[in-house]
Amino acid sequence: MNWLPVIVGGVLVAKLIGPGHNANTVKKPDVFLACETYSLRTYMNEGKYDLVSVMPLMKELNIKGVTLNDIWLKSTDKPYLDTIKKSARDNGIIIAGLICEGNLSTTDDAKWQAQVDLDAKKMEAAAYLGAPIVRLNLGGLGDQAKDDTIGTDRCIAAFKQLLPLAKKLKIKMTIENHGGPSKKADNIIRIIKATDPKWVGSCLDFRNWPAEALYAENAKMAQYAYHVHAKAYQFGADGEETSVSYEKLLNMMKASGYKGAVSIEFEGPGDQIDGVKKTRDLILKYWKM
Repeated sequence: MNWLPVIVGGVLVAKLIGPGHNANTVKKPDVFLACETYSLRTYMNEGKYDLVSVMPLMKELNIKGVTLNDIWLKSTDKPYLDTIKKSARDNGIIIAGLICEGNLSTTDDAKWQAQVDLDAKKMEAAAYLGAPIVRLNLGGLGDQAKDDTIGTDRCIAAFKQLLPLAKKLKIKMTIENHGGPSKKADNIIRIIKATDPKWVGSCLDFRNWPAEALYAENAKMAQYAYHVHAKAYQFGADGEETSVSYEKLLNMMKASGYKGAVSIEFEGPGDQIDGVKKTRDLILKYWKM
């Protein structure tokens, strides 16, 4: 918890605020443009940027928020997290979420509980950073029939165990369509409805669907989205993504009443900063933020 100075009746007092409402966080608008640090994976892996130094880059690119990947999170200790928060605050950047890896589908009870415990620790770190969401990876069992049944049930149990913590921290737990149980929209919706849609929702990746079902699956998930991965690969001379209609995808989110980050996830060839810029410009062409 933190104490926030406020003026009441002309008198300076202190108000206790929770970890997800830290005075050091940047105010979050209803809908805003963000960028996944995974878009810059080569730069991150080579040490040219990290979760602290990426903040001035986002400011330079005129992107309001950044979504952090835990693969580059050096620690969950507060002194380290404070350096990330300070850099975000100094550059006017919203920390839009924390992307957490792992496997919540495993049938090994010890590994399953260890993953749940680790996710809980990452959720606490995300809340301390002021992030509104975490993405918890569902993993998989390597067999789609088992993923649709046993794996999905294991994920429901995990989210139920983590639900009291999510409520306490006031942070949403989200599921990305990312293979395993999350390969199908119907499985994700089953997990959401079996837990609590107020606290569990979709980290909707525009592209992680079979091509023939892409628009239909996105349409199913739009109403459940608490975070959006605006994934792009290649662009034509007109600036449009060559394999999907961003106009159609973004209009779908608008129609659903979506509130949250539209977060760039560039995974194409070529320079990744250039890819982020092109994705940024395409998003802003159809959704002014």
